[in-house]
Amino acid sequence: MLFVSHSKEVGGAESYLRSLILYSRDALRRDDHDAPVTLVCRPDTALDDWVREIQRAGVEVERIDLKRLSDYARLLRLARRADLVHLVLAYPVGKYQLIAALLARLARRPLVLTHQLPIDLDDIAMSSLKRAAWSAAFRSYRVIAPRHIAVSQAGRGLLIRRYGFAPGRVTVIYNGVDLRRFALLDPGSLADARRRMGEAIAPEGWSGELLLAITVARLNEQKGLPDLLQAAAIVKGRSPNARFLIVGGGELEASLREQIRRLGLADTVALAGQQSSGVVATWVAASDLFVLPSHREGLPLALVEAMAAGCAPVATRVGGVPEVITGDSMGLLVPANDPVRLAQAIAALLHDAGRRAAIGAAARQRVRDAFDIDRCVAATFAVYQEIVKNREARR
Repeated sequence: MLFVSHSKEVGGAESYLRSLILYSRDALRRDDHDAPVTLVCRPDTALDDWVREIQRAGVEVERIDLKRLSDYARLLRLARRADLVHLVLAYPVGKYQLIAALLARLARRPLVLTHQLPIDLDDIAMSSLKRAAWSAAFRSYRVIAPRHIAVSQAGRGLLIRRYGFAPGRVTVIYNGVDLRRFALLDPGSLADARRRMGEAIAPEGWSGELLLAITVARLNEQKGLPDLLQAAAIVKGRSPNARFLIVGGGELEASLREQIRRLGLADTVALAGQQSSGVVATWVAASDLFVLPSHREGLPLALVEAMAAGCAPVATRVGGVPEVITGDSMGLLVPANDPVRLAQAIAALLHDAGRRAAIGAAARQRVRDAFDIDRCVAATFAVYQEIVKNREARR
């Protein structure tokens, strides 16, 4: 099996892909199948730690740039030795993913595409000529790949209605989380975690009885973080003891720091940078609220993980988010691009500890019922088996 990821950074989709790769490797071993399991990804240094984790688990990783003809030949050879190629689309347009799909087709290997962030290309800023070209390229995936996986019903609907994908070829499989990583904290562990969070971020400004809202996201345009800072400024006026912690790295870090300075939020908002998955799990469990102000989403794994940790969420009503938070009993949804409504929802939950606790418990149960990673990766592997079986039957 050959997995291909074109992402230049590690987020929820890549974390889930790691679990899927390891599950596939183990399942093939149980079936006494000696075919190699290989990941192809970019050589960007931001992926190094992720790659090392996968390599330590015994999976072959090929770092390919797809900028030279020799790169094309190398990927073509890898595709030809695989029974199946799984390409994960973290973004709908781009030469890397399109070339990878075409090479899988040239190798005459069945291709599965996972659409992590299917969006209307009309919403992406580009020239009309470029948009027409990429729209045609994206529609070509309907022919190149026999099966497609959408991570939400909303994403599946967009593929079918906007781009004409055949309904029978698009399956919805949610991104799952490892529930064993997210345990509720006892009072002593909770107090210790909050103390350590304060020491790690701002020793002088984060002590005392504070209400803490956490966000885990890439610092990019998609995640709507400038809206969060505007909302934080509103909440600060009503709740001086509210604090906001943003975990993640990305290209908007400098502009976000400038916005924090301009809004006078230096004592209210902290950018914590990238943190390990273990630290993030503890910090989310120790927070009062999880906030995700995204403008676009497929199915945000950070939101699912926060709910698994029992942290009450506030999120924007975009993409697959309403399929995760299916009612007010398990979180609050607000429109995207609306800092005022976002601030109102944050303030409402920060000031109601009882409601936060009830929502956190319901959110945790929602994840246990629908987003267990074992169930999700098994469903994806079943798609692989079906495709390979059908291909062998046609020979």
